[in-house]
Amino acid sequence: MAVGNKWGNVMKFMWIMNFSLAWAVAIPVQAQSVKSVITASNGVEVTVYSDEFANRYEYTAPLIKTDDVNVLVGNVKKSGVTPAPHLTGFVIYSGEWRRYNSALFKGGDKANFIETGKDVGRCYSSRYSRPSCTLTENFRIELSPAEIKKHSQYGKIALQIRALDSSATIIEVPMTYIDAVNEVANR
Repeated sequence: MAVGNKWGNVMKFMWIMNFSLAWAVAIPVQAQSVKSVITASNGVEVTVYSDEFANRYEYTAPLIKTDDVNVLVGNVKKSGVTPAPHLTGFVIYSGEWRRYNSALFKGGDKANFIETGKDVGRCYSSRYSRPSCTLTENFRIELSPAEIKKHSQYGKIALQIRALDSSATIIEVPMTYIDAVNEVANR
């Protein structure tokens, strides 16, 4: 009886191992992005997230920071198609919503500004003040090759991001960042 039980347990174990192995082989490998950093010919480091399974590649230049704005020059290549680069970023501040809704190039030409979201961060108050929260407004600015050429002055593109409450902030994007992203994305 003990011998039969032993072989029964061995058979169960073998069946479980075969089932586990079959299950492991049948499950497809999860695709995920691989991060790398490539230095463009102008010396700017471009971060690349590659997803070969989806044939999708994301390229970003270093972060551009001002007092309340963070911006990245980026591009996303899908299925071998590389569009013009874009700017993606956010404005962070405390107080009331400003409602950023447009951007202008230096000289007044309108930029293609897209609101991409709003977030409420940490809130605080004291017994002597009104409650206040950290607010973030996310955006994307599409750049056409013609706009890049027309608005590049002194090695940068200057844009003013404008809000409904009349707040405005200026960002200056180095052309070296745009050139680096274009170069690496088109390799």
